[in-house]
Amino acid sequence: MSRIICLSTEDLKQLLDFTNVMDAVRQSYIAHSLRTANTFPIIRESLQPGATFGVKSGYMPEDKILGLKAAGYWTQNRSKGDEAHQATVILVDPDSGKPQAFLDGNYITTIRTGAAGAVAADTFAKRNARHLAVLGTGVQGKIQAEGIMLVRPEVEEIRIWGHSGASTASFVEQFRDRIRVTVCSTVSEAVRDADIVVTATPSTQPLVLLEDLSPGVHINAMGADTKGKSEIHPSVISIAEVFVDDETQSRSIGELQGQQQKVCKEIGLILAGKQPSRTSSDSITLFDSTGIALQDLKTAALALKLAQLQQVGTYLDWS
Repeated sequence: MSRIICLSTEDLKQLLDFTNVMDAVRQSYIAHSLRTANTFPIIRESLQPGATFGVKSGYMPEDKILGLKAAGYWTQNRSKGDEAHQATVILVDPDSGKPQAFLDGNYITTIRTGAAGAVAADTFAKRNARHLAVLGTGVQGKIQAEGIMLVRPEVEEIRIWGHSGASTASFVEQFRDRIRVTVCSTVSEAVRDADIVVTATPSTQPLVLLEDLSPGVHINAMGADTKGKSEIHPSVISIAEVFVDDETQSRSIGELQGQQQKVCKEIGLILAGKQPSRTSSDSITLFDSTGIALQDLKTAALALKLAQLQQVGTYLDWS
């Protein structure tokens, strides 16, 4: 008889914070790029219009972490007041194959992606960044802003652009007591003169144009994770210094779709000190985040360890 721990959203909020998740994300990127861990091929399939399902899985032998995230996007959920993104993370004992933990994948995805954006901004964005532009005011737009404010505390203004009036109002409410928030009617207005730009939308058409960008700007492109998605115009990609979490994924489902000749570097190699970061303070830098399984699994394993120490969660008996 074995026992499985189930960790809910509230459990994970109690266990995880930006500091420990950022460390987990850094370790994941390094392990992935140094090939000391295995990221298995992803499954990403369309079920019907507005519904996509996928599986990301991996194995970190040194940490004895094995598992998967089953996740997808159901746009019709919004009409019912539910989140469009739905995910579950499962950890498996690599020695026996028995399940160890079931975790709320929505919260894991949210905080690890926010931490990924924070790690990228801390690695590539100018130290004295003052103006942050956020395109997309939903869950990811908010968590990206939280992460960047943590690593670049001198940011004094967030300019936001979004499709939904409700999510825009919610964004303003979340931040208005801490920082100046400017709601913009166009992408150009939000992006112009920004030091850091975050794109966190499901767009299939480029939003960020080269003509609106200033020298030295850093872009965290967080939205493109499926074939056909795109937030960054090819003219930007052509001159930017591009960094990715996984080169193969970036070229197949990220911003480098159709950009097979564009040179890029994996962020894990930068963090490991194996390759240099940006080459000039005036360069436009772009981090294309497609999301790798090791981020989810390392974060989930951290939550599992903390839950066992703090006696948090619900246990199920498993024969």
